[in-house]
Amino acid sequence: MIPLSLALHNFLSYGPRVPVLDFTQFKVACLTGGNGHGKSALLDAIPYALWGEARKSQHERRPDEGLLRLGAAEMRVEFCFALDEDRFRVIRSFRKGRRQGMTQLELQVFDPAGNTYKTLSENASLVRTQERIDQLLCMNYDTFINSAFILQGRADEFTQKGARQRKEILADLLGLSRY
Repeated sequence: MIPLSLALHNFLSYGPRVPVLDFTQFKVACLTGGNGHGKSALLDAIPYALWGEARKSQHERRPDEGLLRLGAAEMRVEFCFALDEDRFRVIRSFRKGRRQGMTQLELQVFDPAGNTYKTLSENASLVRTQERIDQLLCMNYDTFINSAFILQGRADEFTQKGARQRKEILADLLGLSRY
């Protein structure tokens, strides 16, 4: 997976009118700045778009409402990436409700013939669309944070797992299920 762009709307410290981050303009990046300036928020946005997971407090089941910008009623993260010869876009949005919020997820593939994105989401099913993303990326959130992405304050995530969980993660990474 090669990141292409990231668009945020009311995600953590980022408000409603944030310029799109275009990853194609650089090969390597270094995020610097003071505490609370949004460096980690940019990194949290990618796994949130792909898996609906990012930082959350211990008492939260889902991170959505905790990632919503203070005072906002809805947020949206749009992440575009290249994989093999295709270009994909994942859009995850959350709208705060009276009792509970509503999350929407859209997976799209770029159609060069029409210069547009076509949906790969299945009947607006969050679960089936998430399964399709996991299948496409050949990993789930747990595999991602234990192999390619170190969560802030949780660099020992993999070593804290039990032997069975570590074996499962390594088997997923190495694609051992093929054999």
